[in-house]
Amino acid sequence: MTRPRYIASCSGGKDSVATILLAAEKNEPLDEVIYSEVMFDQEISGEVPEHRDFIHQKLKPFVENELGCKFTVLRSDKTYDDVFHHIITRGPYEGLLRGFVWPGKCAVNRDCKMPPLRKYHKAQPDDTRSYVGIALDEPKRLARLNKEKDISLLAKYGMTEADAWRLCEKYDMLSPCYQHSKRNGCWFCPNASTSELSHMVNRHPDLFEKLIEWEHTDNLYHRRLTRTETPSEIKARLSGKSQPEFSISNQ
Repeated sequence: MTRPRYIASCSGGKDSVATILLAAEKNEPLDEVIYSEVMFDQEISGEVPEHRDFIHQKLKPFVENELGCKFTVLRSDKTYDDVFHHIITRGPYEGLLRGFVWPGKCAVNRDCKMPPLRKYHKAQPDDTRSYVGIALDEPKRLARLNKEKDISLLAKYGMTEADAWRLCEKYDMLSPCYQHSKRNGCWFCPNASTSELSHMVNRHPDLFEKLIEWEHTDNLYHRRLTRTETPSEIKARLSGKSQPEFSISNQ
């Protein structure tokens, strides 16, 4: 009798990377790591550049060469470009371009990140098991797991988010995104913190300028990147201002 396939969904964040490292340390079965990459357009990743490089140049080779495990990059047919320039087809704003997505109602997650994951999982055998990066000190998320298919190795081995951070540091596999943020997210995320926005404005002005260009698109419904500010207003507020680095004490 063959065993089920075991896969790990990985965003490159500390909890999902720690899950992979823990599987290796504890000799847990692992057949494949999957990563869904949101794209800004057909050429530019939606990941903050440092995190993008970490995934493609460090994490993927580590999984494939050191762990001997398949690493699969999934992408949707839709990009943020498609979401932004979608023409509203009904309601009072019919005919306008959607523009920047609303905080809390992320059409990017709905249209770009989740569809390839759902398609992938649907194609797997029924007995496939999924490792998810949820720590012991996240009880609400743990309670929502599908007990028949989803497994939290962090919870199984009693590891908190801080423990996950330390495990990634132990193997030098902590994403550089944590130098300026408590989480990893798209560089155009409407929920981005001040430190994340400052990082893009000051470290990657070429990318942030693309948002400013889009802000001035004609027939646009939503021009604010965050709940209160347009990209140009964010740039004016944060240009030249540095933010403190994060550490495990911030967790």
